Amino acid sequence: MRSLWLIFCLLVTGAAHAGEMHYTGELIARARALRLAEDPGWHGLLHYRRTLAGGVRSETDDPAFFNAADGKTNPATELDATLGAFFSTLEESDKQQNPQCLFVARYRWLKERLGFDPARLPEQPCPRFERWRAELDPVSVTLVFPAAFINSPASMYGHTLLRLDGRAQTDRTRLLDYAINFAAYTGEDGGLAFAWKGLMGGYEGRFSLTPYYLKIAEYNDLESRDIWEYELALTPAEIERLLAHTWELGSARFEYYFLDENCSYQLLWLLDVARPSLRLAERFPAWVIPADTIRAVRDEPGLVRRVSYRPSRTSQFQDAVSRLPAADVDLALALADGGAALSDPRLKDREPEPQARILDLAFDYLDTQRLSGQRQAGVAGPRLREIMLARSRFDVAEAPPVPTPRVRPDEGHGSARLRVGGGTVDANGFAELRFRGAYHDLLDPAAGYGRGAQIEFGDIVARRESGDGRPFLHRFTVIDVTSIAPRDRLAKRMSWQVQFGLDRSRGPAGDRPILYQVSGGAGMAWALGGSATAYLMGQAGTYFSPHLAQAASVGMGLRAGLMHDWNDRVRLHAVLQGLAYLDGPAARRNAATMGVDATLTRQLGLRLELERRHEFGYGWSTVGLHLNGYF
Repeated sequence: MRSLWLIFCLLVTGAAHAGEMHYTGELIARARALRLAEDPGWHGLLHYRRTLAGGVRSETDDPAFFNAADGKTNPATELDATLGAFFSTLEESDKQQNPQCLFVARYRWLKERLGFDPARLPEQPCPRFERWRAELDPVSVTLVFPAAFINSPASMYGHTLLRLDGRAQTDRTRLLDYAINFAAYTGEDGGLAFAWKGLMGGYEGRFSLTPYYLKIAEYNDLESRDIWEYELALTPAEIERLLAHTWELGSARFEYYFLDENCSYQLLWLLDVARPSLRLAERFPAWVIPADTIRAVRDEPGLVRRVSYRPSRTSQFQDAVSRLPAADVDLALALADGGAALSDPRLKDREPEPQARILDLAFDYLDTQRLSGQRQAGVAGPRLREIMLARSRFDVAEAPPVPTPRVRPDEGHGSARLRVGGGTVDANGFAELRFRGAYHDLLDPAAGYGRGAQIEFGDIVARRESGDGRPFLHRFTVIDVTSIAPRDRLAKRMSWQVQFGLDRSRGPAGDRPILYQVSGGAGMAWALGGSATAYLMGQAGTYFSPHLAQAASVGMGLRAGLMHDWNDRVRLHAVLQGLAYLDGPAARRNAATMGVDATLTRQLGLRLELERRHEFGYGWSTVGLHLNGYF
C-alpha cells in the first residue's frame, strides 16, 4: 500500500512538473512572437545599452542581477531564464526571496504583457516588498539637485537623487521622507588615487534608500550646497514601476565613472522604467553632467510640476550677514567665539528684533563650525545651548527667507561649448576651432553656476595659421579644475588648481613643439569689494616633450589672478604666472593673459583674449576674438 502511494505521488509530481515545463514553453514562445526581448521596456529593466559592435550590454555589473549566465549581453536568454525562474516555489525568509519578489518589476512587466494564468503560474506572496512599499507609500516623486560645491572635486558638478514624497508627509515635514541615492563607495581615498579611480571606473556604485534629512545634513549643511527640488508629475502607475525597479536593484553593483556612469545618469534609468517613453538615459552616450540631466527632465512636456529652492546653511548665513550692520556681525562672531558675554550691553541694550537676529547669526556660525569640525562638539555644545536659551526669550519671528536665485542651475548655459574665431600670433594670422565637452570656465556666463569654479574636460583646440596653411592640434586639455574661493572672517577656504593635457610652445624657427604637462597649485583668494576677486597660488608642474633638448623637467612658480564682473554680461580675468624648471636659466615659462567675455544670449558669447608668453628663451604675443556657442 505504501508503495502504491509513493507511485501515485511521483506520478502527480511528474505531471505537475510536465505541466509547468509546458506552460513555460508556451510563455517563452509567446514572448518570442511578441519580440519582448527587443522591447525598450525590457531593455530598461535590465539597463541594456547598445555597443559599438551592434549588440547590447547591461551596465549592471552584478551577476546576481541576472537569471541567465549570459544575461548581461543577451536579452533573449535572460528573458527565457526569467520566465523559468518565476515558477519557483521558494518560500521567502529573511535571507532569501522568491524570484517573483526579487525581480518584482520584471515579474509585473511580463505578467502585463503575457497575461499569466494564475492557475498555471501561481503568484507568490512578497511580504518583505509589501511592507517596504507600505512604509514608503509615496504619492509623488521629486528630483533633487544639490548644486555644485566649489571646494570639493567630487562635488563640483553637482549631484542628483530622487525623493519619495510620502502620503503621511506635508511640505513642512518633507525631511522625514526617504531618498533614492546612487553613489560610489570611495573609502578613504583622496587626491590622485581618488581622481584616477573615479575616471577609470575603479569604484563600485550602488543604490541606497536614505532618510532625506540625512541628505539635507550632508549637502545643505556640511557641504554648503544649495538644493533645488523638481517635483515630477508621475502617475500612480509610474510611481509603482519606479518603486518596484528600485526594490529589485537592491544591492546590485555597478562600476562607477565620474564622467558617464555616475549618480545622475543611473537615476535616469529609474525614470525610464517608470515612463518608458522618456528614454532619458540614451540621450547621454558619452558623458553626463548632472545639470544636463536636470535640463533633460525639465524639457519633457509636463514632467516637472513645480520647482522649490532650499538654501544651504552658508547661503542662509550670508543672507543674514547682508541684513546686519558690520558691528552687529562682529558682535555675533564674538558671542559665538566666547569673546563676548551674553550679558554684553551691546546686545542687552538693544530692541528684541536686533537681539534675536544677532543671536541667530551667532548660533548659525558656531553650529556651522561644529558641523565642519572646526570646533569640537564638546566645546561648542554648551555655548550653543546658552545662545539657544537666550534666543528663546524673544517672541520674534524667524528672519525672512533667503531670496531664490534669479537663475536656476538648469537655466544656465549648456555644458558643451563650440568656439570659432581667429586672430594673430606675432602678426601671423590664424583661424581657430575649439570644442569643449564640459563644463564651465571662469569667464563663461555665471548665471546658474558657482562663481569662481572652473571645470573643463576634453577641451580641444585646432588652428590653421596663414604661414603654412596646415591645420594642427594647438592644445588638448584633458582636465582643468580651478576653485577660487575668497577668504574672509567667516570662511577660511583654500583656492586651488590642477591641469593635465598637452600644449604647443613656439620657437624662433617657427617650430611648434608639443609639451605633455601636468601642473597644479594652491593658495588664497580675497574679495576686493563689489564683484572683484584677487588670488595668489604657489604652483608646481612637470612637462615631457620629445622635441626639446631637455625632454622632461620639473618646475615651481607662482600664479596670480584678478577676476572682475563689470555687470551680468561682461567679465574679465587677468593672470600672471611663471614656472622655473630645474634645467637652467633658459628653462622658464612665463605668461601674462587677459580675457574679456561678453554674454550675447544665454547660449552665445563673444570673447577677446590677449596673451604674452615667454618660454624656453623665446617670446610671442597672441590676440584672438572668438564666438562661443553653448549647447
